[in-house]
Amino acid sequence: MEQGTQIPDSLSHLPEDEARKALVRARRTAFVARFIVLRESKRTRAHRVIEVMQWDDQTTAEELAEAFREVFVKNGDNMMPVDRDIRRALAHANRSINHFIREYNQRATTNFIDALIDYERSNCLLFGNEDEEQPRTGGWRLPQELIKQREEGKIDIGKPRRKKH
Repeated sequence: MEQGTQIPDSLSHLPEDEARKALVRARRTAFVARFIVLRESKRTRAHRVIEVMQWDDQTTAEELAEAFREVFVKNGDNMMPVDRDIRRALAHANRSINHFIREYNQRATTNFIDALIDYERSNCLLFGNEDEEQPRTGGWRLPQELIKQREEGKIDIGKPRRKKH
């Protein structure tokens, strides 16, 4: 079985099909969470495209990584640091999954705005609600700003990416 696809013991109480779905959601969530952190200090127009992306509930971490990578390629970014960050985020998803699968599964999102909201919530839990204690953002827009622009029709979040079969 591929790395990251073996069902952990913590999901053994679920029917196999549900456990596999939970594993996909959890790995994808771990990947996105780490990707946000790794790219946080970098500024690129590719982030503006990724911020409004959506995906299917069963899109894998690898499929989403490839979709993110395509955005950077189309933007003309230097791919060496992008590929490094994608590799690191995928490795994190594989390493952390056995310990945090339930949490990552519960936090699973199907769009980047919700992932940014989850990231902010995690920072509040880790660092408190004081602004000076929070990590500085720079590479990503604030989720509240994205939500407001979406509601005003200023950004199009497009259609969800479908899982390839």
